[in-house]
Amino acid sequence: MKKLTLEEHRRRIENINSAEAENKKYFRRHRIRDYLPGQATYNLGDYPARFSITPTEYDYNLLKDMSEKGVELIQIHEEWNDSIRHLGADKFTSHDPDGLQKFVDLCHNFGIKIIPYVSTGYFSLHDPDYREEFARGAYDLSGDHFHYRKCFCGSPEWRNYMIPRTIDILDKYGFDGIYNDWGYDGFDIAEKKAVESGIDISRVTTYDMPYDPMIEDLLGTIYSEVKKRGGIYKLHADRNNTAPCKDKVYDYLWIGEGIADNDGYGIGKSYEQYIVPCQHAEFSDTSNPDYYYAKVIPFMQFPLLKKGRPLLGRGLCEDIDYVTDSIDHQHKLKIRDYMEKHPDGPYIYSLWSAIPDDVEEYPRWARYLALYRPMVEENSVAYIELRECDEILSELPKNIYASMFVNEEKYLVVSNLTETEYTLELRSIWVDRVSKEEKKTFTIRPKEMIFLVKK
Repeated sequence: MKKLTLEEHRRRIENINSAEAENKKYFRRHRIRDYLPGQATYNLGDYPARFSITPTEYDYNLLKDMSEKGVELIQIHEEWNDSIRHLGADKFTSHDPDGLQKFVDLCHNFGIKIIPYVSTGYFSLHDPDYREEFARGAYDLSGDHFHYRKCFCGSPEWRNYMIPRTIDILDKYGFDGIYNDWGYDGFDIAEKKAVESGIDISRVTTYDMPYDPMIEDLLGTIYSEVKKRGGIYKLHADRNNTAPCKDKVYDYLWIGEGIADNDGYGIGKSYEQYIVPCQHAEFSDTSNPDYYYAKVIPFMQFPLLKKGRPLLGRGLCEDIDYVTDSIDHQHKLKIRDYMEKHPDGPYIYSLWSAIPDDVEEYPRWARYLALYRPMVEENSVAYIELRECDEILSELPKNIYASMFVNEEKYLVVSNLTETEYTLELRSIWVDRVSKEEKKTFTIRPKEMIFLVKK
């Protein structure tokens, strides 16, 4: 429990009361509970090539630095397991269990929680355990080294096979929860119906999906087991989508994979909190990296950091039937070609990275997290996307997004997502948390954001 001084109690009471009175119209009000904004992916190696997960001096130094810069949770992807049974393990067990256990212990040593990739749907068609009863149709995902079937959430045979093995992962390795890349066939079915009706399938989103009690029950079953163990459950529901459920079935929702980040602002703002956006460089304009932060932070979203061990382009094995025309495989070939010419870096850290990653991405992420974290402390109150606020005297036109975060301090974050300068006029004196200027009027340049705290 954070212990407040008498003066801090006075400030908090005043801020909470005044914010509730002055914020007349907004998209959403949210009291922050159990929120870890400092999240990252951590690449372990170039699967399906063989490698050791045992931590090295590099991992020790990087995890220490990540912890000091505010990383609280990392997710590791399928390189921890052996999804195509190429290294003597399987989708639910590690190809290097001793090394993995040491890596988990090292994360915990630095106070970082770690969750592994699992899937309640994707399963290799070539796995000896695969059965046709697992699926309700040939709804597949293929890319690079894998050929996955999207197994049916309503299949008793699939649930009987998958659920105990998934829960065993939690109990076996000491993970702090799971990351579920769901592999749901419902979107395939919706897209098939759209094609039959002459509808552009790119327009099929969560909002077009009917409520599905079967996927809700499957996700909820795993969620319950994770929470029983005090763990964290992160879900990826394809692209910018969420699950067609009525009940709470995740703690965090990862969006943005495979999506151009200019497809609008505030995507995910209506979903169950909390949202973790990922900028997928393959589909993005990365020429103005600060712009991405301006598009997500006012909606109480903080980007996923892409870090870990560098990808070295070694994940190409002669005895694997690659999907050579897939985006994943082409990305891997580009990494291999780049690394042959630049063995000393700069490096690439994920499938969602640029080639190479911007060397300033990590320090930039840390700077923004340092500004963001005080606003979203436990038990803070957020007023997201203000439209009428007594404290803001200037008009809030389209594509100007302002949100207020309240605790012992009162914060404003305002993004100008237009093509012209915007003048923000305030009733009281506020302090620019970056420049330290104290005034009532601030000019925000196009595609930029300002962080303020009330004096």
